[in-house]
Amino acid sequence: MARATLFDRIQKTLATDEELVTMERELKFHPAGPDVANTLTAKQVTDFNRDGCLLPIRAYDDHEIAAHRRVFDELLADTLESGGDSYSLIDPHLSDGRTYDMMFEPRIVDCVKDLIGPNIICWSTHYFCKPARESKRVSWHQDAYYWPMTHSRTVTAWLAIDDVDRENACMQLVAGSHLHGRIEHRPTRAEEQNVLRFTVDGVEAYGKIIHDELKAGEMSLHADLLLHGSEPNTSDRRRCGLTFRYVDASVQNLKDWHKFGVLICGEDPNNHWANPPRPV
Repeated sequence: MARATLFDRIQKTLATDEELVTMERELKFHPAGPDVANTLTAKQVTDFNRDGCLLPIRAYDDHEIAAHRRVFDELLADTLESGGDSYSLIDPHLSDGRTYDMMFEPRIVDCVKDLIGPNIICWSTHYFCKPARESKRVSWHQDAYYWPMTHSRTVTAWLAIDDVDRENACMQLVAGSHLHGRIEHRPTRAEEQNVLRFTVDGVEAYGKIIHDELKAGEMSLHADLLLHGSEPNTSDRRRCGLTFRYVDASVQNLKDWHKFGVLICGEDPNNHWANPPRPV
């Protein structure tokens, strides 16, 4: 499937503004029990339940992430050549076997198991690449606000492809904001140069702001109800991360995103997710 087609698919299946308000879905946080921790420690699970995020966690060593950075550079060059931009690398697991394989990496998946259980779907992957001197921002938002799922049970693994810090616009997270359920979003304004359609004001009222600073090969985990965003990258360094969106397999999608969700481990009790095969 061509990358342009993937981007078009996402645009066509986004919920409308009205659907986001009226769609019947359960938006509340489901904490994990620290007694089920296997890869993570009981304290890490408790911290995730409290803060809605966990960082940093080493997923790949320097040699491994350097090899994948070369993969990303290749995918980005192809995307730019075909008329896309650095935000267009949506669901590369559907077209690139190397990215598909990364969804199954035990150093990532085993951590997620401790937070959402043994039956896991990866329903989306996405490279978030901010070039140097990039004027766009990702304003404060909750992922679950946008996602047409029956309930909020997704954990996002954000893997640093490059070193990310405050200088090159690392992600910012509002610790504890996931405990507030659905938070009111307002339409974004043109002058805000926001990549997204909506934003949240006054986020300091919902918790302490944490900077998601990671070395290449490290990852953070965050809940789908956690407020987060990132500023423009005014530095001379690129900032790239690869996200894996893992969900409890009992969750169902209310649009047609189920066609692209891959069963990572366990079982899909409702046979809802299509589980597409690895691309050649």
